[in-house]
Amino acid sequence: MYESELYAHLHGALNVGLSTNEVVEAITHCISYTGFPRVLNAISVAVRVFEERNVKVETSQEQE
Repeated sequence: MYESELYAHLHGALNVGLSTNEVVEAITHCISYTGFPRVLNAISVAVRVFEERNVKVETSQEQE
């Protein structure tokens, strides 16, 4: 239902300079407010956006 809106906002967030890690952190922060299933849906939308833009999320191992 809200996937298309989230899809557009994720593109906007990346356009203004947020990193993929910041996007994922913001989404996971919502777990206690929206619940785990909705956060999983949001993560799947984020993954789709990241794949379309050919960007990847750095893991903690890659940052070290």
